[in-house]
Amino acid sequence: MANPNRGQVALKAGDRDYMLSYSVNSLCELEEELELPIASIVTTMQTPDKLRMKFVRALVWAGLQDHHDDVSIKDAGLIIGDAGFQPSMEAVRKAFKLAFPEAPKGEKAPKNPPKAEA
Repeated sequence: MANPNRGQVALKAGDRDYMLSYSVNSLCELEEELELPIASIVTTMQTPDKLRMKFVRALVWAGLQDHHDDVSIKDAGLIIGDAGFQPSMEAVRKAFKLAFPEAPKGEKAPKNPPKAEA
């Protein structure tokens, strides 16, 4: 069962249940697959006319890697076919939002973050 407190989002594909999440490792895999930095990936996600199916497939594949690392990039395409494009993108967007939570209102980043000790 998906736990949104841990950044997990459920994706139903046919009679199978999958769990999407974006950890640092899965985001690194996504950057490598798309050969783009995360900021460019997010910008493209927010610009629907720039979305390519290969991009969407990579998003779903990377989101599956934390919990379903046996799923190949081509398997991700089949999962999208079974789940549907819109439900797949909705799950990706939710999981991305959970991976990058906004800071609570009123909280500011420290002006002088602690330095690492050598």
